[in-house]
Amino acid sequence: MVGAAGGVGASTLAALLAARWAADGRRVALVDLDARAGGIEVLLGIEGADGARWPDLAGARGPVGAAELHGLLPRWGPVEVLGSDRRTDVLDPAAVQAVWSGLLDSGRTVVADLPARALGREGLAPLAATGDVVLVTGQDVLGVATASLACACLPPQPRLVLRRRASARVAPAQVASTLGLGLLGLLPADRRVAGAVDRGLGPAVAGWSRLARSVARIARGLEDG
Repeated sequence: MVGAAGGVGASTLAALLAARWAADGRRVALVDLDARAGGIEVLLGIEGADGARWPDLAGARGPVGAAELHGLLPRWGPVEVLGSDRRTDVLDPAAVQAVWSGLLDSGRTVVADLPARALGREGLAPLAATGDVVLVTGQDVLGVATASLACACLPPQPRLVLRRRASARVAPAQVASTLGLGLLGLLPADRRVAGAVDRGLGPAVAGWSRLARSVARIARGLEDG
């Protein structure tokens, strides 16, 4: 998940997709690739949980084997989570590649939260070529502008998810057409998510909510290719 800008919901979408696929019985790892942000662990309410963070893996080379990863990472429910902490604000690109390869080789479904501003700075752009890329942006003129800039750093034709705005003067199809991207889905606002995060539960949503149904459609779109 690549957020074209902060606050568009890319981290929330990444967490909800990871939780959905884990509920289906998959082994899922949720990876935060922005060392300078507040951290996906804070969003999930697991910042105090035991387990390794990126600074603990800074010397990793290789691909990291499945046995080395087993039981190593903190968990949010059934989802393994790899994030950073205050010990560093820069990720080691070689370590990221080693751990990334190890997670993929282990058969895990890997969901990454990768802000557009980190692509060049952290040397992480090659990772975006190893799977489906979803660009998340706002349903407005600013969203079009930031998404257009992000596209310059991404592989061709990422899938587009829009943070829906009921009062938006730009239609979703118009945003997709302007960017030349296929629209994967819309991400509606849900005030209950903020409440769940404030209670330390992470972005939990009711299965019948509009947001849950939207995430389900996005998941199916990714699974179907």
